[in-house]
Amino acid sequence: MRRSAALIAIGAAVAVAAGIVAVGMASGGADGASGTTAGETALEDSLPSGHPSIAATDGPEPAETGADDVGRNIERLEEASAADPDDVGLLLDLGDAYFLGRRLPQAERAFTRALREDPDNTTATVRLAMVWHARGDTARARETLEAVIAAHPEQQEAHYSMAIVSFSEGRVDQAKDEWKAAARIDPDSTIGLRSRSFVDLLEDRRSSTPDAGD
Repeated sequence: MRRSAALIAIGAAVAVAAGIVAVGMASGGADGASGTTAGETALEDSLPSGHPSIAATDGPEPAETGADDVGRNIERLEEASAADPDDVGLLLDLGDAYFLGRRLPQAERAFTRALREDPDNTTATVRLAMVWHARGDTARARETLEAVIAAHPEQQEAHYSMAIVSFSEGRVDQAKDEWKAAARIDPDSTIGLRSRSFVDLLEDRRSSTPDAGD
C-alpha cells in the first residue's frame, strides 16, 4: 500500500509541476468525435506536458492553444498539405495539429502518409506510436518505440516518448531512465530540458517520500 501511495504521489507531482495537457484523447472511433471513457481519462491524466507530438520540439511555443486557434491551424495546414501532398514536413505538422485537436484517427492517417512518403522517417514513426498510445494501444506503441530506440539509440524523441508510455503504465523507474537518456542526447534542447525537469522531480519526490521503497 505504501509503495502504491508513493507512486500515486510521484505521478501527481509530475502532473502538477508539468501542467498536464489533455493529449490522451478519445476519438469515439470516428473522425472528429469527442468524449472519453474512464480508461482514456486515466491515460490522459498520466501524460506530462511537452508531449513530443505537441510541444517538445525546439521551435517557439505556440502563443495560443484554444480550440478556435487549433481549428484554424488545422484548416491552414490542410490547405497547405492539399497543395503539396508529398511534403513530409507538412504532414508531420498536420498530424501534430490533429493530435492537439483530439482528432486521433486523422492524426494517425497523417503520420501514416508521412511514412509512405519517407519510410525511414523516425519522427513520423515515433509520433504515430504516440497516437496509438493515446488511443489505448499501448503495447503496439511500446513495441514500435523499442524498435526505433534499438535501431536509432540517439533518437531523442523516441526516448522521451518511451518515458511517457512507461510513466502512464506505472513504470516510474523506466520512465526516469528514458528521460535521463533523452536528456543526455541533447541537454539544451527543449526535450532535453523537459526530460531533466521530470527526472529531477521524480528523484526529489522519491527521496522525500517515506517508505518509498517498501
